[in-house]
Amino acid sequence: MGDGQLAQFGHPQGLMTTMDRMPASRAPLMAPPLPQTPQPLLDSDPADGPVSVAFGLKKELVEIRAKYPAPGTFQYLSRQAAKAREGEMTRECHPSAESDVCGWVMATSDPNGSYGGRHPDNEISAERTNLHFDNFRLIYQCVSGTALLHWASVEDFKAGIFGARRAPRPIAWWDLRKAYDVVVQLGDPSFDMAAAQFTILMHGGNLGFAVEGDEDVPVWYNAVRSVIRDCAWHEATRSDTPERRRRRWAAAKGVASALLDDRNLASRAMAILFHCYDTDMDCNIRLGEAMLLIVELYAGLLHAGGTAEGSTMEVAMQSAQSRLPPDVRFEKALRFRRRCDQSNDGNISKDEFVQFGQFALLEALEL
Repeated sequence: MGDGQLAQFGHPQGLMTTMDRMPASRAPLMAPPLPQTPQPLLDSDPADGPVSVAFGLKKELVEIRAKYPAPGTFQYLSRQAAKAREGEMTRECHPSAESDVCGWVMATSDPNGSYGGRHPDNEISAERTNLHFDNFRLIYQCVSGTALLHWASVEDFKAGIFGARRAPRPIAWWDLRKAYDVVVQLGDPSFDMAAAQFTILMHGGNLGFAVEGDEDVPVWYNAVRSVIRDCAWHEATRSDTPERRRRRWAAAKGVASALLDDRNLASRAMAILFHCYDTDMDCNIRLGEAMLLIVELYAGLLHAGGTAEGSTMEVAMQSAQSRLPPDVRFEKALRFRRRCDQSNDGNISKDEFVQFGQFALLEALEL
């Protein structure tokens, strides 16, 4: 094609392409979309093979078990989930062996209510929870870890305590990590049907039960207290760090020195001490934090005494923990909480700590 022929198309170079002849507002033609096939028809396509046997089945709880099935052996290539779960298990609370008890109890706070016939609490239980008890409201109770479980019978307990498939389940359970004290009221053998009545004080409500035999009273009392003690100490120390310990150590030494010199602590000093031992930062001193406060103040007393066992923070803490075993520090923390907690809700507020804390500390440290 010659130069004259190229110029007749009006293109600067004499050549007009297809895009140049197309209007600016018109897009190039696209292939039409494929017709949408209904999803049920796609699901039943014979080319996909037979329909799964799981189609239409309802969800079912098969078993309650650990998340990871992979032990630390070489045939498992990836153990990330197992290692994460192992780390969680090491950080969880593990109560002592003395809390592993079970036996028959009366699930009521009024063991004498069945005098003259049917227990008045049975109608409430049948109406609200569909649980039907006898006139004595006997139930098989056990402590499993940090939970208090109620079973309908011994057979249900033996079959379902390990979480087998389709095994019976407990009819009620409570989280003892919420408990902060247990009160026992001994009964009159000449009148009362129960040997003792237990009341577990918990955040959010109290739980009551009774035992018939005198030999069962110390067993259940020590079991419930051991769970409360271990859970409280674990809750107060699980997020502890060396930096926090060093900050608390400076406050503990100053307060211990003032207590030894019989000096009154100002409200500002008590407020600073309160925030140092509020480890969960909820503006309340709980039972475990009171245990930690008493132990570290006792270590501060050893340091203020100038003895070798209080020369450093680590040595003083080891000496204090050996002199104050878990049962002793737990008992001291209970008395400290009862003295300061005027509302009896299990929490020591800042105002209660500032007002009653110094005298409660003098009593706990026996000064």
